[in-house]
Amino acid sequence: MKIEIHLLRFYARVWDPESETNREVPITLTKDQLRAAGLLEMSSKEVISRICKRWGLQLLEAGKAERRTIAFNLDSLWDSLAGGETQGAPLDPIEMMGALEGEGDTH
Repeated sequence: MKIEIHLLRFYARVWDPESETNREVPITLTKDQLRAAGLLEMSSKEVISRICKRWGLQLLEAGKAERRTIAFNLDSLWDSLAGGETQGAPLDPIEMMGALEGEGDTH
């Protein structure tokens, strides 16, 4: 089974108070995350600002989004991760999203 995830990557210009410098950080969100934020009447800039605040940064400029679609073959992914082991605990979607958010965290 193949699934596709539509992504948007923003290169946000931020102020890092710890190092007292401006820098650019990539923030990648799914289209579904932005749709959900839209239901709460939040703009993409507000979502990015909250992420930056969580990382201890101040958003200066969100930048324009790059769009990309990634596809996964779930059967192949499962087989490559299983390595012949017996089945483990079921995957928790919330835990998986947390892990994906952590991948973009460079702190």
